[in-house]
Amino acid sequence: MDKKYRFLAAVSVFVFLILANISLISALGITPGRISLDYKGGQEQEITLDVLNNKNKDMKTSIYVQGELNDSIILSRNLMEFNFDEERKQLKYKIKLPDRLAKEPGLHVAEIVVMEIPKTDEESGTFVGATVAVVSQLFVYVPCPGKCIDIDLSVVNAEQNSTATFVVPIINRGKLGINDAKATIDIYNLKNEKIASIESDSSSVIAGARAELVAKWFVNATPGNYLAKVRVFYDGESKDFEKEFELGKESLAIDRIFVNDFRLGEIVKLSISVENKWDEEFKTVFANLLVYDDKEHSVADIKSATESVPALSKKELIAFWDTMGVQEGEYRGKLLVKYDKKSTDRDLVLKITQNNMDIQGVGYVIGSAKSGSTISIKEVILIFVIILILINVLWFVFWRRLVARRKK
Repeated sequence: MDKKYRFLAAVSVFVFLILANISLISALGITPGRISLDYKGGQEQEITLDVLNNKNKDMKTSIYVQGELNDSIILSRNLMEFNFDEERKQLKYKIKLPDRLAKEPGLHVAEIVVMEIPKTDEESGTFVGATVAVVSQLFVYVPCPGKCIDIDLSVVNAEQNSTATFVVPIINRGKLGINDAKATIDIYNLKNEKIASIESDSSSVIAGARAELVAKWFVNATPGNYLAKVRVFYDGESKDFEKEFELGKESLAIDRIFVNDFRLGEIVKLSISVENKWDEEFKTVFANLLVYDDKEHSVADIKSATESVPALSKKELIAFWDTMGVQEGEYRGKLLVKYDKKSTDRDLVLKITQNNMDIQGVGYVIGSAKSGSTISIKEVILIFVIILILINVLWFVFWRRLVARRKK
């Protein structure tokens, strides 16, 4: 009986250590993931961020600024320390935009980086554990006096002998509306040989709004990596954009999106499950969720921490969305999972009520969990540990009583 008791105790300790190790993953979060400002001359503003200790651990973090506008930002602090019982702390920074930006139309970016400082081994002096960093972006848009656009590209269902959809989103950053916009997409293999050329539909875009140009291609090429060269023509002007995409089965697939314990007006935890279908590790993987209202205005721009995903395995990417000020209703979204120099894109519809957020895919199947309907693997392990502890306690009481009776 003594051996059995020791065995059960060892098993419970082992599982508890696994749980503790899991709980340390993605302990750091930041919200909002992006703040967008329209440039105004001599603009000064103070911005508040929430840094989240979502796994309740003791940790120290370093805070710094990087990007084009780093000289325009003053942080309220450069270090932040959390105790295990501190769930969040505020980080403030001041921005003073230089007058020179008025002569530089377009997008200007700064990134506020919060990085966990790994602990050191006292004997060897080496770092223990992985370094985790989260980023909140500051986007400053300087409007054009005439017409100018931002463009991107998403490729959906790019598989052999099927019809791939090329979506070119356009955001009109100018002060004037665009009457007619249309895209041509030339597709090249890695030998720089053009294998196809397609055209999109056309659309008008009012100032400050967003539209999408769509083109179709029946895929008659072999699986592999390809380059799409996009040229958008708009009212006598044009803009070019290039993006590499993968033809064939996705290397990194978006599996499911989980939203648990949703309450509108609070910070929501989003778990994006991804699957690495390759036999090699992806070292830099993060998710980016963009949410738009019915007028194509940005409602949220949320990013997860950067993680590594081992070969042939699944992993959850954690992101946080502060829903303060968001109204009930239906929103359009785009989920991008970026890995190494590639990305997987998905269009979404988000249906938000006071106590629920339902996420659905557009034009494909994607799993989504309503609030409170999912039990994660960590919760399963926690339940298992609790059961083992109860068994150990009962076994210990029984064993002590048995020993006492034998002594009598």
